[in-house]
Amino acid sequence: MARVEGVDPKQTPFLMRQVFGRVRKMLGRDLTPQKIQARVPRVFWVNVLMELLLGQRAKVPQRLRSLVLLRTAARVGCPF
Repeated sequence: MARVEGVDPKQTPFLMRQVFGRVRKMLGRDLTPQKIQARVPRVFWVNVLMELLLGQRAKVPQRLRSLVLLRTAARVGCPF
């Protein structure tokens, strides 16, 4: 089965590099889904906006929310 290759964060436009850098600072590495979304800039930016807006409305702190999302993904076997 063919896999879609993600883009190299160093070869993305300036603002995308800023987003990648912030995620890398929060989580310690680049996420594969984010690299794949960066192939289509419109999808990438819609996802960034959605995460930003959902993060602001959450009653749970952003750091804890990120930890829960990562732990859930690891438990269900998400290969990112």
